[in-house]
Amino acid sequence: MRVQNIFFYLSVLLCCVFTLSSCSEDLTETNKGYDVLTLTADKEVINLNENDAALTALTLKWTSGTNYGTGARLNYKLELREKGSTEPTEPLLNKRFNDQELSYAFTVRELNDYLHAAGISLTYGETVEVEATVIAEVVGYEDYEQNSSVSFKVTTYEPVSETLYICGDATEGGWNVEQMGVCSLVDNQQPGIFNITATLTEGKDFKFFTQMDFSSIAYVCAPDGEQILSDGMTTNIIQKVDDTVDDLKFQVTETGTYKLTIDLLNNTLNIVKSTPAAPAFNTLYFVGSFTNWTSKPMKQDPVNPFVFLYGDVFTWTPDGEFKFGTMDGSWDNMYMATQDKAPYTDTNVKLGGTDQKWVLKEEECGKAYKIRLDITTGQEKMVMAPFEPYTEISLLGDATPAGWTLPSSAPMTKIDEYTYQWTGNLTAGEIKFTCDNQSDWMGAWFMAVENGLTFEAGEYDMYWIDKTNPDYGYGSLDNKWVVTDPGNYTITLNQATEKLLVQKN
Repeated sequence: MRVQNIFFYLSVLLCCVFTLSSCSEDLTETNKGYDVLTLTADKEVINLNENDAALTALTLKWTSGTNYGTGARLNYKLELREKGSTEPTEPLLNKRFNDQELSYAFTVRELNDYLHAAGISLTYGETVEVEATVIAEVVGYEDYEQNSSVSFKVTTYEPVSETLYICGDATEGGWNVEQMGVCSLVDNQQPGIFNITATLTEGKDFKFFTQMDFSSIAYVCAPDGEQILSDGMTTNIIQKVDDTVDDLKFQVTETGTYKLTIDLLNNTLNIVKSTPAAPAFNTLYFVGSFTNWTSKPMKQDPVNPFVFLYGDVFTWTPDGEFKFGTMDGSWDNMYMATQDKAPYTDTNVKLGGTDQKWVLKEEECGKAYKIRLDITTGQEKMVMAPFEPYTEISLLGDATPAGWTLPSSAPMTKIDEYTYQWTGNLTAGEIKFTCDNQSDWMGAWFMAVENGLTFEAGEYDMYWIDKTNPDYGYGSLDNKWVVTDPGNYTITLNQATEKLLVQKN
């Protein structure tokens, strides 16, 4: 009889004895019972589709198994391989869990990438039968290892390019490979859909490349599509990998600025006439009784140059008025409210004219607000909202003790409602600040005003980047500071004013 079975029956007998003699709860807590380890999959057949990249493709669940009454902790390892294969799974693809984790859900994108990287599906588009195995390890008792397997069929897909560029004499960069325009993912959780705002010249050509290389895969007009584009049109595109596909480039009917949306999943190109590429003013100023009527510069939004940002704690001063200047110290050409003594919730904006201001009442003061002023012609808008400070700010990055692991293990210390501080050692590398430790990286952050800024002693402006609001377009923004001088630092962060004070100790 196997050692495990002998131990099993002895353990059962002992448990009965302990029960009859009213043994302590502590022992029953460490006894995991005698459950048979069983792995199940919620689907038997899975057709992966890149349009659903962020959705759940497969959920694997398993029972706890047993630690044979040893009181030892159970760990679990999850492996996937082609059914019938005895090849070991690559270590980097092993999934390990503790005894509180009894399931794992693969997204469509993750499962497709996993199968290909592990060599289970080397040919995209094929259907493979996959066997998943969960292995329960009783810590300190190698002979008590258990395993359970389940199989399912998966049809994979060939992922589209993760990068896309626009090029052509219709663009500002011309046919210069180094001046290709970078298209951005609309949602970094969903591959394949890009957009770019570009100035295009009538009668000249452009197309798209997957790399900054003329020999890379290109996207051109499909034979059944429209090459000559005008505002609001959608046309079909096709991947050009060789000379069997005609090099049908695109043109526009009118010179102007356009927003292009390129969908590589459904092979379409949409074009919409956009606003001018540059705002009327590159700098705006917050002016009011809260600043003693001096001009406080606003920050230009990192994504939309027509939007200007301002944040602070608003302490009551008589009248509680404010407006926005276009020149430091000048009262000419100001952005103002469209009614006199407008409440701060009034979003209407005008440029110049009768001097009309917004008003913050005394009972509305004593807390922080964030302002977004959009000066897009014909769409002017002022949004002012109370700011609820975050209760935990943490460092993140390979320069920090936390590395790139979320949740961060390098929290800052609260000084007051809006101010947090941290003292410790930084190594060479990158750094930014997480406000909520959101595991999908789409939460709230404090970031540098430009990516790659040197992190050194001084006071700096920051951006508060709230990726939970899709209207801001911050999904792919990732501005980090770079520590080039390792050492001991004291960092003070103010959420209200979005200021960062760095001291080298």
